Amino acid sequence: MSSKKEVAAALDAVDRAHRALAALPFQTLQPVDQRALLVRLDAVTKQLAVTQRRLLAQMVSAPPPVELAGAPWADVLARRLRISVGEAQRRIAEAGAPIDS
Repeated sequence: MSSKKEVAAALDAVDRAHRALAALPFQTLQPVDQRALLVRLDAVTKQLAVTQRRLLAQMVSAPPPVELAGAPWADVLARRLRISVGEAQRRIAEAGAPIDS
């Protein structure tokens, strides 16, 4: 079981790694190295998407918190993530969770 501190520390490490990577001068890389970097970044993006879907499926399998007044998860996610309700529903479905109404 991971604690809130462990999750925060892991996300902090991801943030630091992203900032370090974004600060690198990609233009100094050879085209073959740029393509290899793009492949690795795509793999990382897919891994993060899997983690996000796992978290989303876990989250929406429970009733929304009381402070959300029983709003459907799609509405909650749309507000919280600043996306459309349709996009929220797509993400919930992609996570393999049932969409509430």
